[in-house]
Amino acid sequence: MSSICGFCYFDGRPVLSEAGRAMMHKLAIYQADYVGAWHKGPVFLGCRVQRITPQSLREALPYHDEASGLTITADAIIDNRAEIFGKLGIRHCDRDDLPDSQLILQAYRKWGTDCVDHLLGDFAFVIWNEKRQDLFCAVDPTGTRTLYYYSSGGLFSFSTLIKPLFVLPEIHREYDETWIADFLAMPCLKHQLDPELTLYRNIYLLPAGHRLTVGIGGLKKEVYWEVRRQPELKLRSDAEYEEAFREVLGEAVRCRLRRIHSIGVMMSGGLDSTSVACMAARELVETGQRLQAFSSVPMHGYRDWLPPHAMADESAFIEAVREHAGNIDVTYCRSEGRHSLSDTGRLLAILEQPYKLVENLFWLDGIMGAAREGNIGVVLNGNAGNMTISWGFVLPYLLSLFRSGHWGRWLLESWDLAKSHPRPLRDLLGLLRMTLPMPKSLYHLRNRDRYKELQDDAPINPDFARHNSVQKRFRRYGYDPVYVTQLDSFTIRRNHFRSRDFSHLGVLTTKLSLAYGVAMRDPTMDKRVIEFCLSVPETQYIRGDRDRFLIRRAMAGLLPDKVRLNNTVRGQQSADWTQRLQACWAEVAGDIRNIGEREVERQYLDIPKIKDQFEKLNHSNGDAADMPRMSMLIRSLIFCRFLIEEENAF
Repeated sequence: MSSICGFCYFDGRPVLSEAGRAMMHKLAIYQADYVGAWHKGPVFLGCRVQRITPQSLREALPYHDEASGLTITADAIIDNRAEIFGKLGIRHCDRDDLPDSQLILQAYRKWGTDCVDHLLGDFAFVIWNEKRQDLFCAVDPTGTRTLYYYSSGGLFSFSTLIKPLFVLPEIHREYDETWIADFLAMPCLKHQLDPELTLYRNIYLLPAGHRLTVGIGGLKKEVYWEVRRQPELKLRSDAEYEEAFREVLGEAVRCRLRRIHSIGVMMSGGLDSTSVACMAARELVETGQRLQAFSSVPMHGYRDWLPPHAMADESAFIEAVREHAGNIDVTYCRSEGRHSLSDTGRLLAILEQPYKLVENLFWLDGIMGAAREGNIGVVLNGNAGNMTISWGFVLPYLLSLFRSGHWGRWLLESWDLAKSHPRPLRDLLGLLRMTLPMPKSLYHLRNRDRYKELQDDAPINPDFARHNSVQKRFRRYGYDPVYVTQLDSFTIRRNHFRSRDFSHLGVLTTKLSLAYGVAMRDPTMDKRVIEFCLSVPETQYIRGDRDRFLIRRAMAGLLPDKVRLNNTVRGQQSADWTQRLQACWAEVAGDIRNIGEREVERQYLDIPKIKDQFEKLNHSNGDAADMPRMSMLIRSLIFCRFLIEEENAF
């Protein structure tokens, strides 16, 4: 795991070493175990290495191979090393110590730009080909590592972070107002509709599953992997599907255990992270090692306001996993004294942009800090599990059956589900009504209140929104905040794994990992896991009223039944986030009242709406404190704080 940077002039200008040193200085906000730079003629490459795996102890980047004229700088952990070794014919005696970057370079020698089709893991790398006089850049299939770039006027520059790019005199710091409009207009957590856009004009993010080649002839960018329908996996029995599931997930976990320091996991009480934890614990127990779990729990004095089917404190389920596995230790993180506005200056500096994850980021940041203090090198999670390993939601499944013409199966499955309720015929008719296509005009009419709520949740200035054609962009990118279009199983999962969603996660993962020197890794977002789960027949995921059926069967014996068979209560993380703000509400309220004092805030934000929503919130009661309204106000405040931080930084 590393941070990389570099630039190349394709118009004949030589590299100025001072510019390279300035870029490296901007990367130095994060600690490094090794620092290296290389320049020759028109190109400069730099790297600050954080040693995570045993092979990274031999990592000396950038690495130049004189014979081939190839030079690489990389931020990479390659997970299918054994497979690549076999394809490349690398001798067994040379395999253990070979750094991942040199493995990438050998793959490039053999397959050229198609090398990315053979690589699995978390990576962003750049290779200078002296003979061809071009740069080849690539990021992993799910965009777990960031690579920003600028290309104009004969200059191509790249970096893991944005700020190093601004040291070059050709690159100017100007906001991209389309990105800001997306950020403020979308009520969800996502930052932008276009996965390549960043907060700054002319600086782009290389999207997930993309490769890029730039030379004298120009720039060529291609998609080499994206989520597609998979041929249906046909096995002979339920048991074979369960075994295949354990094999694929087990390998995705196993390859992520390669590290120098201890291994950790972010664990809730749900199916996904506990399955990852139990798989990892099973691997570690064979060598007498222990797994360190980190779990967020509510603050002391939390007043429970949730309905019976939701829980804020999942420790009972977490303890069941700890007792069942036998080699898991748990650190409960209450984040006492912290809230959604704690350390915003530091978090804004880490992420290099405003953020909307106000409910969870403070405890996520706390867990990463605890992991670093505990000498953890890799922290696993199961963030993508809902769309992969624990897929199994009834309505999308029934919709898939109905649209594919399997009406007999639809009727049987719907009846199995309906008859488990007190009034089965009424429920069956309800399922039919939800499955049949509905005219969009009628759906809009039925959801007009929800549309109004979503508009209230978006603090964008209406004039600014119109100027940036927000509604046209929503239609162009298929952004559907109230799900007017009912989606089947594949479409839901494909939409979840679009480049913009990967980019959103990659920014958070890359920068928090670098800030703490702890690699955040998600086995449930492994390319092999995604493709396997998309190939499994829907009947393995849903049977009548039994949801998430495959993972519940496959994890028998590995997960305690308390967790594996639980379908009555779901965890709700950060249920206490509004209560945490009550202790400092007078100060927060004063800051919110001041929003709009500066011209730049009035340009972007709907100040009357913010004031109106604040007054409504200020007169409400209850520990839930109208979460959507509170969320909009806190996001607006963080956006304003970012604008202030930017003015002070430059």
